Amino acid sequence: TVPLLLILGSIWFAWRVVNVPAFADFLIATEGEMNKVSWSTQKKLIQDTIVVLSTVFLMSVFLFVVDYGWKLILQPLGVLHIPKVSQEQQKQIEQKKW
Repeated sequence: TVPLLLILGSIWFAWRVVNVPAFADFLIATEGEMNKVSWSTQKKLIQDTIVVLSTVFLMSVFLFVVDYGWKLILQPLGVLHIPKVSQEQQKQIEQKKW
């Protein structure tokens, strides 16, 4: 009975929200604004997506190289300490229940 009550309550709530004049006017105005939007063509959308993904990839590679470069510079100077993990410690970490 609880699922049935939830379904009926959801239907009533959805009907009530749509039939409230202020909200219905908002939905109508939103639909009108959506019709005014000039949507990009599929070709342009694909080109823009490729630009974004390649930019993200190149930034990732750049940040990795810079981070690795700082590690190579700071570790020999003694500023950056990265502890070595033995094989036994690694096994303990892998077997640990999270």
